Amino acid sequence: MQADKELRAQVKLLGSLLGDVFREQSGDLVFERVEQLRTGYIQLRKQDDPALRKQLVQQIEQLDRNTLISVIRAYSHYFNLVNLAEESYQHKQRRRLANQDQQLWEGSFRATLEDFAQREISADKFQQLLNHLTYIPVFTAHPTEAKRRTIMELLRSIFVTLKELDDPRLGKKQKDYLIKILKNQIQVLWKTDEVRHFKPSVLDEVRNGLYYFRESLFDAIPVVYQFLRKAVAQTYPDDADMIIIPPLIRFGSWIGGDRDGNPHVTPQVTEQALRMQSREILLRYIQDCKKLSKILTQSSDFIEIDEHMRASLEKDVQTYAHIFSDSSRKYDKEPYRRKLCIMTYKLQYRLDQLNAQMHHVPAPHNYQGYADEQEFMRDLQIIHNSLCAHGDGDIAEAELGDLLRLVETFGFYLQQLDIRQESTRHTEAVAEILAQLHLCADYISLEEDEKLDLLSAQISNSRQQLVDSKKLSEEVQAVYQVFGVIKKMRQQISPQAFGCYVISMTHCASHVLEVMLLAKWAGLVQEGGETPYCHIHITPLFETVEDLAHIRPVMSQLFDNQIYARLLKLSGNCQEVMLGYSDSCKDGGILTSSWNLYGAQ
Repeated sequence: MQADKELRAQVKLLGSLLGDVFREQSGDLVFERVEQLRTGYIQLRKQDDPALRKQLVQQIEQLDRNTLISVIRAYSHYFNLVNLAEESYQHKQRRRLANQDQQLWEGSFRATLEDFAQREISADKFQQLLNHLTYIPVFTAHPTEAKRRTIMELLRSIFVTLKELDDPRLGKKQKDYLIKILKNQIQVLWKTDEVRHFKPSVLDEVRNGLYYFRESLFDAIPVVYQFLRKAVAQTYPDDADMIIIPPLIRFGSWIGGDRDGNPHVTPQVTEQALRMQSREILLRYIQDCKKLSKILTQSSDFIEIDEHMRASLEKDVQTYAHIFSDSSRKYDKEPYRRKLCIMTYKLQYRLDQLNAQMHHVPAPHNYQGYADEQEFMRDLQIIHNSLCAHGDGDIAEAELGDLLRLVETFGFYLQQLDIRQESTRHTEAVAEILAQLHLCADYISLEEDEKLDLLSAQISNSRQQLVDSKKLSEEVQAVYQVFGVIKKMRQQISPQAFGCYVISMTHCASHVLEVMLLAKWAGLVQEGGETPYCHIHITPLFETVEDLAHIRPVMSQLFDNQIYARLLKLSGNCQEVMLGYSDSCKDGGILTSSWNLYGAQ
């Protein structure tokens, strides 16, 4: 096939350039050894030859240390480059199918919705499915992608150059120039360390996670919704305008919140991780508002803004008159630019406060920034509605519509941080605090039913017991302070800043109620009174083979507990349960683990 030839040609080009680089930079010996091994193992793959295999192993064993390292690096980089070529090829193929309006790949929006139509799923039924759909990719604290961020950036630059080389409009001189750039990029890659010289800190891991948002996800989110909207229009043409696509995507993270067995994930680190996340999305919003200011340049001489826009702008100009102190008539005839200028200032003010908190310096207090993402969203929606009111609906749905999707997805928190801690740490913390409050001298020795009764009584107690955290042991302080961080960051960053509180090694129902009681002591839960609330989502994680078999009785005890059932309803009435794949496999082996996971699900 022609497409296969394109892929082979690109792989051959990258392999040739890499070969030129390490021959020029490391000498002919490395190049010769790499070629000998490459051709030898290709021959072995076609037909096994024990004598040849022995000869190749001997060649490897005879290499000196430096040559061996260079050979290993050459193959490592080669496979990285081959992966890039395959990704570039697949990307080009998908674009070709989409542009030619052909049958798309399985799992695409178009193919999925066509399948719905064949099953006679109506537009109303499809809307119901959309309303109950949420997709939450989660960045874990144990990444399988171990490349340095520097290496990822270099590989991305090579990918972009490969994409430029695919332009059919290029002449020979332009192609030769791009190939020279490609070789330079590969040469820099060859001379860059693939591994770190020190173990990354938790905050280094946070930075690595943020890289993906900055480089691709911010731009990808609006495109995803555009493709879904296009597929809806093609599949349900008569009802497309009536179908509302709600926010479907949000992101989660364990990086900076997973403290199970990691002493470096302190309460202070969790705070800093959340602020780093918030800073990343605020920087993007500021960038997008400045970009919109160069797009929405409509003059009041040619358009008439609606009343909501007018009232909002007048109020903002009064409050933030100092922004225009140097030029009071700045954007006087351009209402959207004037509004966006104030919005950018409010975002910047919030960012300045955040930076001050991160660096432990006094924060500015002269004026007020956005209190929350809802306030920012309202301003964007006001502009959107006003544009639509004077016939600029298509313009409202373009860059401004993309920004609205970003705010729906990321708020001011970027991604919801999950907290994870091992169950016995909570048991020890509850036991020590109960003893401090003179409520139970030896909690740990109680039977499970006795624990449940005591925990339920304390959670429903309308009195707020004051825990003196300074008198707690260092280990218990670390556990208890996390709940204070959750409360604090919900106020400073966003009520949506946290996802679930995951309890690893959950063995019994009391393990869940222990976390609920700790949350109650920290002010996150109020079961009784005039305004009951529950600001924590607790997720039990069942990991061992024995625990997987006990999920039903444990969850039944929880759901039958009236106190827990009421608090669950207050927090959204949705119970998440996690299953431990790796730990159940370690505990019982692959077959036993797989069978018990199947039964648990």
